[in-house]
Amino acid sequence: MQSLCDGGSEETTMSQPLVIVRISKRLTQHWIAKHEKDGLDEWRLASFVKSQYALHSYDRLSVDVLLFRFRFMKRGGQAMKASLWVREKRINDAITELIMFRGHAEPIES
Repeated sequence: MQSLCDGGSEETTMSQPLVIVRISKRLTQHWIAKHEKDGLDEWRLASFVKSQYALHSYDRLSVDVLLFRFRFMKRGGQAMKASLWVREKRINDAITELIMFRGHAEPIES
């Protein structure tokens, strides 16, 4: 019987770089603080960016700037859409740092 740690799964985990997500202090103090009452917080945004980066689900605006888009519901039930601008910084082949530096949210017109 073959164990779960044997096989091709090792190769896929080793090829993916370690991703570190940081949020700029200015974005935290202004944009996230403003939308925290709507259910957005630093942990949720960092988790979203990290997972979407792993899935390659973003738009590349320039060599090092990525745009992530998502939808969420405000606490009152209103649908919103948001965009996050993230700077990608490769430290080496094994480590990538993603730095969120700008955010924008607006209601979805129905």
